[in-house]
Amino acid sequence: MEKGRFYFLHRMFLVCIIILVARLFLIQILERPYLYEKAISQWTRPEEKAVRGGIYSRNNFLLLDTTRKKVAYISPGWLNEDKKNILIKKGIIEEKDLKEPYIKITEASKIKTIEEFERVSPGILIYNEIERYGENALATHLVGLDGKSGIEKAYDKILGQSKKNEEIFFDGIGQPIKGTIKESNKTSWGVYLTIDENIQKKVEEILDKEVNKGAVVVLDAKTGEILAMASRPNFKQKFVENYLNDPDSPLLNRALMPYIPGSIFKLVVLSAALEENITDLDEVFDCPGYIKVGGNIFKCASYKNGGHGKITLKDALAHSCNVVFIELGLRLGKEKIVEYAKKFGLGEKVLEDIPEEKAGFIPDPKNLYYQDLGNISIGQGKIQITPIQAAKMMLTIVNEGREIKPHVVKKIINKDEQIIFDDSNVNYVGKRVISQETANKIKEALKAACLYGSAVKANLPDEKKSAGKTGTAELGDGTTHAWFVGYYPYDDPKYIVSIFLEKGGSGPSNAAPLFAKIIQEIKGLQNL
Repeated sequence: MEKGRFYFLHRMFLVCIIILVARLFLIQILERPYLYEKAISQWTRPEEKAVRGGIYSRNNFLLLDTTRKKVAYISPGWLNEDKKNILIKKGIIEEKDLKEPYIKITEASKIKTIEEFERVSPGILIYNEIERYGENALATHLVGLDGKSGIEKAYDKILGQSKKNEEIFFDGIGQPIKGTIKESNKTSWGVYLTIDENIQKKVEEILDKEVNKGAVVVLDAKTGEILAMASRPNFKQKFVENYLNDPDSPLLNRALMPYIPGSIFKLVVLSAALEENITDLDEVFDCPGYIKVGGNIFKCASYKNGGHGKITLKDALAHSCNVVFIELGLRLGKEKIVEYAKKFGLGEKVLEDIPEEKAGFIPDPKNLYYQDLGNISIGQGKIQITPIQAAKMMLTIVNEGREIKPHVVKKIINKDEQIIFDDSNVNYVGKRVISQETANKIKEALKAACLYGSAVKANLPDEKKSAGKTGTAELGDGTTHAWFVGYYPYDDPKYIVSIFLEKGGSGPSNAAPLFAKIIQEIKGLQNL
């Protein structure tokens, strides 16, 4: 009987052990997430931050300049009367704050005072809080603002795939629990751009010194990747509220806004004239300094000197002769000019990524009259294009007449660290716009413009390897936009640069020299 009883107790003991192990497994493994959340819910979480995806350069450089700044939490219930009185007297907190479970302090001057009490008083905690944008953020117009503009808006669904970050907890009576502060792990997920942060920095430095209002776009001449995009006046996302009512519109990305192009539009007219076989670079024209179209008289830059006289088409492009290009426009007619403008993609958005981009404006031929030919042949009147469109136009010419689509997104990684987009899988080469023969003739004329024409100031010191076209667009109020779009070096193009200076004077005098400065800086970076 004793043996049977022992056997029974032994079995009961084993059953209890099994039940205990099973219960521990249930609590520690299966129910752990639920119980953890249940326990945590009894604490106060003042802020549960979403860790937003990053925006990076092509070289994995964080363009946001994400930083951390000191933040203090004060739990009045844990302060003695002396500490409360001191903090009130110093203006750190107010009498009414004493009723709150905790107070958040962000002002640096106040935090410096609070630091004196942190080590000697409970109820005070100082830690470094994540700030998405820093003062040294790059490409701010392109990057945009959290969910509101730029890449931030275009890819908000990707960037906003919240990874919750529980920064800090308070217990039931407001005491900050220091051991629960969790520093966010560095994340590498988000949107990677084609931007080269080194080129972007140099372009921005030059614009800060040289330009009040305007924009610059730098493309890789072979791939169409956007290596830099900058607009001025600039803004910093960290202080965006300071710019909302600024009359100079610093929040505007001028690289994607439409403006009258002036003489850079002559590249469209030249392309059409050569492609339609109505002229050649060697044809000689006569420029008396002006030309009459309908009831309008159009003057050439050479007007005060009696005109260019006898001049070839090649030299007419080099010296930006209005008379010759208006003659070409009259030969072509309004339909052909508009047709070729659209072939180059003018009047259409270039990027799919940036919601603020404008399409520009190419008029319907039905709305153009004979006298309008004088204006549109030299990029005046109703035509408007964007700096990115000017860069794309030059990209087509450089690539022997074949369209290549400029693009700015290189790679996208989601919050699970999965690559969901890679530009190496995309073919950005498009249709043929003009023949290789026509493209090569235009490049010959663009080289002449920098050798001895209106764009000589686009050359670097002691060398002549630049090619490009200047533009000076008249606005009717006595002011002019200055343009230059070109590439470098002429014999093996690596970079295309589009420059727009809003009411910035003359293309030859103001925009062309900026091209030389930008290329000089890029050369220093790339050891060209």
